[in-house]
Amino acid sequence: MNEDEAFIRAIVDNPGGDTPRLVYADWLDDHDDPRGQYLRAEHEWAATHDPSEREALRQMAKALNPVWVARVSRPPVGVCCDHLGFSECGPKVDDAEVDRVQSRLHIQFPAAYRAFILNYNAGMLTPLTAPPQDQASEPKPLFCFYPIGHRYRTAFEDVRSLNDLAPLDATTSVMFLGIEPTAFHFWFIGVGGEYAGRAYSDCWVKPGWLSLPNPRSASGPTLPELLQTFAPVWAKQRQHEQDI
Repeated sequence: MNEDEAFIRAIVDNPGGDTPRLVYADWLDDHDDPRGQYLRAEHEWAATHDPSEREALRQMAKALNPVWVARVSRPPVGVCCDHLGFSECGPKVDDAEVDRVQSRLHIQFPAAYRAFILNYNAGMLTPLTAPPQDQASEPKPLFCFYPIGHRYRTAFEDVRSLNDLAPLDATTSVMFLGIEPTAFHFWFIGVGGEYAGRAYSDCWVKPGWLSLPNPRSASGPTLPELLQTFAPVWAKQRQHEQDI
């Protein structure tokens, strides 16, 4: 693991902490790396989540590697989640392993999805916010993202993971992303054409893994935007359980 990756891993392991980001920013500044300025701007934006600051952050990001930006930025800008935890993740992967999977599938992963795999390699999603003290149960997983090398079978469809997929049509296809257990909705992420980088639910899955988003969801959220939505979903679910 090189120094750059070690700093990123420190941020991913403590996404809400100030110290790993600021130490990394100092190191980047010492190497005259413009990413240090971005990290400081991201740190300041996270304190307020001001929409104007977020737009300025996106403008700064255009000059930087999009995978790096997604790895260190919090949703909805990136995939470094400070409000969600991931358990039962796949084994850690590096860029070389991700490249091998892309080559096998004949596709190019969207930057945010590549960042997500490098940070977590998917896993069971659980909010980090503790449940109320008068509630004995632990927070329930809201979503299950599937890592490289995992297969999920349903009674009606063999939903294949990255390692099992046949080559995809890079202009139109979406690939399996995960499942929302509470509603049993399948989620997919676009890997080509107008669907690239967008998350979709309720897709049409055809034999041979030729799949297209349902036209009703033709403009799905980006993966960082999707990740951001789970905190309010958990709060709403928890309130419902308390009400009953």
